[in-house]
Amino acid sequence: MPNVQVRCTVNNCYFWAQENYCGADSILVTSDRAAREYPESVDAAQTAMIVEEIGETPTPTCMETACKTFKQK
Repeated sequence: MPNVQVRCTVNNCYFWAQENYCGADSILVTSDRAAREYPESVDAAQTAMIVEEIGETPTPTCMETACKTFKQK
């Protein structure tokens, strides 16, 4: 698995780290439509289950995407 640095500006997220980095072990980004079906934030185990269940969720713009890894501090 590649080592990817994810930047985030949502500083009230549990995973937010200094210099606007995301410290989560895994991150789920999905379409807004799919995100509404899973209203809670998810952990790594839930991410795998959701990805298996919903598969691909194409969207025409970045404005229609959601980070489901968010967890409020």
